[in-house]
Amino acid sequence: MPQSGQGQVSTSPGVLAPVSRVDRWADGPMDEVTQIVEAGLRAMRLVAIALLFPYILRYRPGPETASLALNTWFNAVLLCGTLALMNGLSLVAQKVPNGRLRLVTSVTAIVADAFIVLLVVSALGVFDANMAWFILIIPILEAGMRFGVRAAIVTWVGLFGVNLASRMWNNELGSFFDQADLMLQRLGIVLLVAIPTIYLSQKLLLDIRLERRATGEATSRSRLLETVAQSSQRVARLDAGMVDELLKSVSLLGFDVVDVCVLGVRGQWRIEATRQREPGITLPSPTSVEGGLLELETDTVVVHGTLGPEVESGLRRQGLSTLLACPLGARGDATVVLRCGRRLGVQVTSTQVECVELLAGNATIALHNKRLVGELRAMQQRLHHQAYHDALTGLSNRIDFNDQLETAFANTRDGGTECAVMFIDLDRFKPVNDSLGHDVGNDLLVNVARRLVGAVRQNDLVARMGGDEFVVLLRDVFSSTDDTEIADIADRVCNAIAEPFIVMNNEVVISCSVGIAVSGDEIKNASELVRRADLAMYRAKALGKARWERYRADLDEEGLSRIRIETDLRRAVTNNLVGVAFQGILSVRTGQIIGAETLLRWEHPVQGVISPEILVPIAEDSGLILELGRRILERACIQASDWQTRFSDQPPMVAVNVSPVELFHPRFFETLDSVLERTGVDPGWIIAEITENIVSAGNDSNKKLQALKDRGLRLALDDFGKGQTSLAYLHEFPIDILKVDKTFVQHAGHDHAQHAILESIIRLAHELGLVVIAEGVESKVQLQRLRDLDCDLAQGYLLHRPGPPEELTHRIADHRRKVAPTV
Repeated sequence: MPQSGQGQVSTSPGVLAPVSRVDRWADGPMDEVTQIVEAGLRAMRLVAIALLFPYILRYRPGPETASLALNTWFNAVLLCGTLALMNGLSLVAQKVPNGRLRLVTSVTAIVADAFIVLLVVSALGVFDANMAWFILIIPILEAGMRFGVRAAIVTWVGLFGVNLASRMWNNELGSFFDQADLMLQRLGIVLLVAIPTIYLSQKLLLDIRLERRATGEATSRSRLLETVAQSSQRVARLDAGMVDELLKSVSLLGFDVVDVCVLGVRGQWRIEATRQREPGITLPSPTSVEGGLLELETDTVVVHGTLGPEVESGLRRQGLSTLLACPLGARGDATVVLRCGRRLGVQVTSTQVECVELLAGNATIALHNKRLVGELRAMQQRLHHQAYHDALTGLSNRIDFNDQLETAFANTRDGGTECAVMFIDLDRFKPVNDSLGHDVGNDLLVNVARRLVGAVRQNDLVARMGGDEFVVLLRDVFSSTDDTEIADIADRVCNAIAEPFIVMNNEVVISCSVGIAVSGDEIKNASELVRRADLAMYRAKALGKARWERYRADLDEEGLSRIRIETDLRRAVTNNLVGVAFQGILSVRTGQIIGAETLLRWEHPVQGVISPEILVPIAEDSGLILELGRRILERACIQASDWQTRFSDQPPMVAVNVSPVELFHPRFFETLDSVLERTGVDPGWIIAEITENIVSAGNDSNKKLQALKDRGLRLALDDFGKGQTSLAYLHEFPIDILKVDKTFVQHAGHDHAQHAILESIIRLAHELGLVVIAEGVESKVQLQRLRDLDCDLAQGYLLHRPGPPEELTHRIADHRRKVAPTV
C-alpha cells in the first residue's frame, strides 16, 4: 500500500491538521480573532484621522519648521482619506471569503499606514521632531498584530531603511549620520514599546481565541451529540430508508456533502447514495488520491489540504476544504464507506469527527443487524423453497403440488370450471441415464422440465414427483366432457418431449406417456385425480408409449391387474417359474429353419399366459427386467450350444431380445461375458435383437452396439419402421440383420403405400448388405409376396408357432434329413 509520504492520504482517527496562523488566510469566513484585530486597527486609524485632520489644518510654519509643499486642506484630505480608505478595505476584506485576497489587503494596509507615517515624520514635518518618531509605532504594532513579532521587526527595519534611502536621495546623509545616535535611540524606544505590546496583545488574542473556541466547541459538541442521539434511533431502523437517514443525519452535523460508497465484487468502488446542500460542492471520485479510500482500512481517514499540493488542488476543484472517510462494517471489513466533506474556508472539528464516528458505529450495527436479518430471511426462503420445490429442476415438488391441487379441487366446487391432472412418465429415460451417466440424465430432466413449462398454459402448474415422473395441474378446465382444450395441451406436451434434446454434446431422443384425469362430481378428493391420471398413464404405455390417454372407468380394474401381475411376476422370478419359448426363423426361398427367436413366456396362475407386450413394460418399470434378461440370455446360450453340438455343420442361429434398460445397465457386459464363458457357446451364432428405442439413448448407443460386435455376436434391429429410427442409423450402427415390423407385412396386400414401403425397405437393406427378416407372417399370400420381393427370412404363426426347444429341435432334424442343408 502506498505510504503517506508518497502523496497518499492518511491521518490518525479523529485527529485533524494542526491549526496555525496560516489558517487565518485560508478561504472562508474571517475568524473572530482576526475580526477583533481588524476592528482594533480600524479604531486606531480613526483616532489618527481625528488627530491629524485638525492638526494639519491648523499647522502654520515657523522660522524653524518647514512649509507644506501643498495646500493644507489637500494634505489633510490626502492623509486622512488614505487612512479612511484602508478602513474601507478592511471592512470589505472582512466580508470576502477569499483568504489570499484578505492577505493582500492586510499587506497593503501595512504599507499604506507605513507610508503615511513616513510622510508625517519625514516629508511634512508637521509634528515636533521628538514626538513624530513615536508615530512609527502604528505600522509596527499593525504588522505585529497581523503577523507576529517577526513581522513587526521586519517592518521596523523597513521603516529605518526607507528613511535612510530618503536621506540619501535628498543628499542629507551627513546630517543623518550626525543624528544617528538620536535616531537609533528613538527607533529603539519605539521597538521596546512595540514588542511587549505585541506580545501582550498576542497573549490576549490567544486567550480570547482559546476561550471562544472552547465555548464554541462545547456548544457545538453538545448540539452535535444531541443530533447524534436523535439520529441514531432513525439510523438503527432496519428499513430501506436507513441509508437516507444516515446521510441526512451527517448533513445535520454541519457537513455540506455526504455519500455512501460500496466496494463491488470486482473491486470497483461505486457511489450508492449521496446528499449535498449546494450543487457546486461535490465529493471526489472514490479512487482518486483525495477520495479518501486508497489507504482506508478500519479507521477514519481525514483528508485536508496540508497533505500535499495534489490533494489540496483536488479538494479545491470539488469546493472542499476537508473530507472524512469512515468505514461502515466490522473490524477488517471496509466494503461500505461513509464519506463527508466541508466546503472551502470551513474546517472540520474533532467533535464533528467523533460524532460522525458515533453515527458510523450505529450504522455499522444497523447494517450488521440488517445483514443478519436478510440472511435469516434468505435462509427461510431457501428452506421454504427447498421444502416445496424440486432441487434439480426448480419445479414444484409433490408437497407443493398436492397443496395446490387441494386448493384447485376445492375451487371447482364453486361451479363453472373443473381442474385436471396430467401424469407424465418419460419413455426410455433409464437407458439414457445408465449409459450416458447421471449428469446427462439430470441435465435431460432439467431440459424436460423447461419444455413442459413452455408447453402448458401460464396458470397451469408443472411439478416433478420424483425420478422421471412429472405432473401438471390444469386449472380452469371448462368441461369434464370436452376434450378439445385438454387434448391440445396434451399434444403440445408429447410433441415437445419428442423433439431431440442436445444434452452435454449428446443428441438424445425420448418420448413420454401421459395420463389425464378430470375432476367431476363422482370424485370426492384430490388424491383420486392423481391416482386416475397414473392409471391412464400406464394405459398409454401399454398402448405403445409416446401418447396420451384419458382415464376411463375400466382402467381401475386394469390398474389392479397390473399391480397383481407385478407382484406375481416378482414371486415367479424368485421361484424360477418364468420360462422361454422358441419361434423358428425360416428361409423364404427354401423353407429351411435357419434359426429361432427366444421369447419370454410366463403363465399367470389366474390370467393365463401374459403376452410380452404387457409383461416386458411391467418388468422394466419394476426393475425385474435385469434378472429376467439374464435368465433368458442364459437359456438362449444353452440352447444355442446344444444346437451347435447337434448340428455342427450348420447350427441354427438363436436370437435373444436385449432391452435398452439391460444394454445400458453398468453390469450388463459383465453378465454377458459370464454367460458366454459358462455355456461355452460360439457367440457367432447368437443374434442380439435390439429395438429402435436404442437410438434415443444418445451418442453412447453406437459404443454399446460395437461392444456386442466385438464379442462376436450378430446384431438385428427389431420392429424396424415402428419407432423413431432414422435411415442414417442403418449405416452408422454395426447392424447385420433388419427385422421389418409386422405392420408392413400384414398391410402390404391391401395397401399400396405399405407395399411400396416394404419393397423399399427390403431393397435398401440389401443395398447395405443386410439380411432381412419379415415378422408376423400369417398367410400364404404374405409369404408369396415376400418371395416376390426377394426377402431373405421370415417368421410368424404360418411358419412356426412358439414352443419348447425340444419340439423345434425335432423339426430341424426332420427337415435336414429330408432336405440337404443350404448354406
